[in-house]
Amino acid sequence: MFDKINNKWKEEREKDDITPMIDPFYGSMRDFLKERTKAAKQALNPITKKMLEKRLERIQYVINDLIKIRTNKIIKKVINKEEISVNLAREELNFFDRMKQIYDIYLKEIFSPKDVAYTDIQGILGVKAEETEEEEELELVAIRFLKATEQAIQGLDGKIYGPFEPDDVCFLPKENAISFVKQSIAEDIKIDT
Repeated sequence: MFDKINNKWKEEREKDDITPMIDPFYGSMRDFLKERTKAAKQALNPITKKMLEKRLERIQYVINDLIKIRTNKIIKKVINKEEISVNLAREELNFFDRMKQIYDIYLKEIFSPKDVAYTDIQGILGVKAEETEEEEELELVAIRFLKATEQAIQGLDGKIYGPFEPDDVCFLPKENAISFVKQSIAEDIKIDT
């Protein structure tokens, strides 16, 4: 397995574009690393132990550098808005998809920050919020901002809101809205239904 990892590392260093990766590569690599770590820890002979530890350090260096190189290539593809035409490992494909979405949000934040207030970052990252009775009963209220806010906030519902400009209207969890109203940053809006 070390030869496969080492060859992949050399190939990735030599080529400008990301190279194909078979899906089970990282799983096999993790198993190999666990075996080598275990062997180094269990070695009884001090000379053998030292030799195994040195090999393990080299393996870890190669693996970490391989991951960094591939990660940088994926990020370059995202920034250049390019698709990847070769096979990626499952972990890399998930990373690529999430980074594209996050990069789009980043650009929106720069060019039209109001749109970002309604973006579900946790949904993009695949984080599933644990549903509790409190979350199911979380009341949203409408408020109008009287003053600008410099930073976005994370609402009690886990979503990111803001930053806001004067006259922006937003539905926020009631507790977050009350805080803005008490600080005279926003005013409550009554909505007739």
